[in-house]
Amino acid sequence: MNELWWLWAVFSSILMGAMIYANQIFKMPSSLMMTYRGLVQSLLLLPFFPFFEMPSTPWFWIFGTIQGLMIAYSDKKTFLGSRLYGGEIVASLKPYVIFFIFILWLVIKPVQLFEMLHEPLRSILIVLCLGIIIYSLRAICRGKVSKEAFMMLLPALLVAALVDTNNKYTTTLGASAGLPSAIFYYCWITALVSGLPNMMKFCCHRDWRLAFAPRYVAGGLTVIFCSVTSNIFKNTAMFYAANPAYVAAVMSLYPVWIIVWNCYYYRQKTAECYPRCDLKVVGLLLAAVIALILIQ
Repeated sequence: MNELWWLWAVFSSILMGAMIYANQIFKMPSSLMMTYRGLVQSLLLLPFFPFFEMPSTPWFWIFGTIQGLMIAYSDKKTFLGSRLYGGEIVASLKPYVIFFIFILWLVIKPVQLFEMLHEPLRSILIVLCLGIIIYSLRAICRGKVSKEAFMMLLPALLVAALVDTNNKYTTTLGASAGLPSAIFYYCWITALVSGLPNMMKFCCHRDWRLAFAPRYVAGGLTVIFCSVTSNIFKNTAMFYAANPAYVAAVMSLYPVWIIVWNCYYYRQKTAECYPRCDLKVVGLLLAAVIALILIQ
């Protein structure tokens, strides 16, 4: 399992791309999307409680609650950005937080920094791979990122980096009850905490009956499925990977999936010529991801 962290990260990236892409199609209000992604998801998970041992470590629940609040902010902004500017623009900005996650984890686990200093060549190659991945992803996403989109999404992206770092830490705390239990209760507590404030905001500003419109129900159920399955794969990858930045780097492949889906969707719906993948850059990206998996 330890060696397969990258495979779980790839699966999670596909589902993460689908979740972001869903709002480009369904165009749900971001607070409603987060209500489905959070509160409705937590309610649907309740019947499975008897099958999983509840983590007894108080810090798991504390950091899980903090995680839910951060997710409530970052995901809401991400969904809003995908609705306003398109899923590709949102995905093109995400890779920039990889280095921040990498450094933040070394601050939390300084022993890993000392280990890297003892292997300078390997460490340089890891940093080089991360840099190539970020460059390649940005080159693939040719859509111009406006200043307005950048300023709106930047705080959310920085919080998302904290989310990924805390993801690994919280899952590790809860793993004393077993990894499946840690993942299950991580999904539940973060969904509940992130969903409640968004539900209250939606009900205050919108007609609650809008939540049951067929289009939004379809979009919400799509997001719930993608969120739960993506979190299962992501948390498994986070637990086994040495640094959460490695998982974030592999998961950042999802702009490629979004561009592929865009080519199909827009060709069916409009005559618009959407940006296509540059095969050379995609090759460079895949080579850097494979090298990172082998080196780390």
